Amino acid sequence: MTKEQVMTTALDLFSQYGIKSVSMDDIARNMGISKRTIYEFFEDKETLLQEAIKSYNNSMRSTLAELEKGPYTALDVFVLFYEDFMKRPRWYNKKYYDDLKRYPKALEQVEKDKADFTKRCIKLLNRGAKEGVFQKDVNIEILALLAKEQLKMIRPSKTFLNHSVAEVFQTVLFTFLRGICTEKGLTILERYALKHSQDILLSEE
Repeated sequence: MTKEQVMTTALDLFSQYGIKSVSMDDIARNMGISKRTIYEFFEDKETLLQEAIKSYNNSMRSTLAELEKGPYTALDVFVLFYEDFMKRPRWYNKKYYDDLKRYPKALEQVEKDKADFTKRCIKLLNRGAKEGVFQKDVNIEILALLAKEQLKMIRPSKTFLNHSVAEVFQTVLFTFLRGICTEKGLTILERYALKHSQDILLSEE
């Protein structure tokens, strides 16, 4: 039993059922271990939550950093990061976000990670403009903030009940990217769009 396994299990349960309704006993029972074992790793529930959030977001940052080092344009990085994320997506219900307000340290971690995401978006958008795949005559900071807000669209909701979360996320992402791409960028993006459309059709067969 590792600390990482405890964090993964806890975050899975928190995201499905909300934070408040999941106890340390529930986590221990789900893992087939004693609650005492969990407390050997974490002082309390909020510490567990905060470290689990930090660990998950650090893994996403590592993936993004590796892509940024690769032989890709900034546009490729956005799409490839999305593809990697969809291999192991994590969806949070509304109760999770409501409960998060009760845990100030964990909420602070979330806000810190959001700020880092915005900075990384700005950096990638600027890079894409220099590479000629994104338009130069747009406010990059506003685009980064818009990208952050559009991520909220991936949360399951009754509005998109007739569509898979993957299809909703892809539609939001590709629509956003099409709006800021140059002709060069659109050529690259359409290759990915075609591939993803074919993948969705195959998954529905």
